[in-house]
Amino acid sequence: MQKEKVQNVQTDLQEEVKLLLNSQTNKEKWWVHIHPIREKPWLLKIAMICSLITTVMLLVGLILFSVMEISWTNIIDPQVFENVQTFSIMLFSFAFAFGILITISWFLADLDKILNNKMQFILLSVLSLMVINIGILIYVFETNKGAKSKRHLSWKLFGIRKLTIHDVVLCGMFTALTIVFAYTEQFMPQLPNGGGIALKYLPLITLGVVCSPVLSILAGGASALMSLLFLSSGLIISPWSYLLDYFIPMMIPGMISMLKFKITRKNGYISYLNYIIVGFFTFLGIYIVQTISGYFVWVAAFGPSWGDNGWVYSIIYNGISVWALSYPVNQVLMVPMIKISLLINRK
Repeated sequence: MQKEKVQNVQTDLQEEVKLLLNSQTNKEKWWVHIHPIREKPWLLKIAMICSLITTVMLLVGLILFSVMEISWTNIIDPQVFENVQTFSIMLFSFAFAFGILITISWFLADLDKILNNKMQFILLSVLSLMVINIGILIYVFETNKGAKSKRHLSWKLFGIRKLTIHDVVLCGMFTALTIVFAYTEQFMPQLPNGGGIALKYLPLITLGVVCSPVLSILAGGASALMSLLFLSSGLIISPWSYLLDYFIPMMIPGMISMLKFKITRKNGYISYLNYIIVGFFTFLGIYIVQTISGYFVWVAAFGPSWGDNGWVYSIIYNGISVWALSYPVNQVLMVPMIKISLLINRK
């Protein structure tokens, strides 16, 4: 009897120990799930801390430029100071926003997710002006090289394929939608020398992401040609102004969608990150082209409306037009529009 009691006690103790061990393991798993930072190598933890510090510094810079007065600078013209201040605030605002995104990304993502989304982390680090993070990422990518599957170079990688009747109809539909959006721009807030809220890029971004970059490029080119029917003659002063202000920018959404940042109907953090990257780089391309046009076409023809430096004028003027007016509206609207299109297209 005593032996049986001892055995029963031992069995009970063993079961209790197992339960304790299991509960401890579950706690650790729960903690790791909630706090993925514990799974990261020490180098990535340093990168996250650097991101946090840089983001705080960007916030301080944003506040300083917001309260800055003309007496603190060597600028004499109040209009020049106001435009420079606006552009600086806008620049620091974007860097601060992307700084928040990269900091959150460091916290949420483990090493595997970082390695599987290299381009996203590199781009966010560049856009948030985090030079140290770029170096850390490059080192991490180099030290975690795996066996890469060889992909044969094919036109399909760039979304180039044989067009079907469905594609042609879709291209025509989005071309018409782009023209309608372009027509409505004249009723929206505009800057005195052209530029303002531009919604015409929204259908082209959607078409490039959901269907095919080639279709988006074709629709953009067709829309740019047909927009000649209702564009004011004062907005086109030469073939170069039409090419740089309308034709090439209308094809940029399709070109950017060739980068293949995967966007699906699933509500994941990386998916929403890709929305931001696609939108940002689309308007970055548009901004670069229109800034070149501003200097070599408009400033060359009429001179800057304020200040003496044509490049500064073009950079700031187009920056306000693209980043303060067009980009925020399109970035917000492209998410539901792409989601609805993906749902209809069953992707």
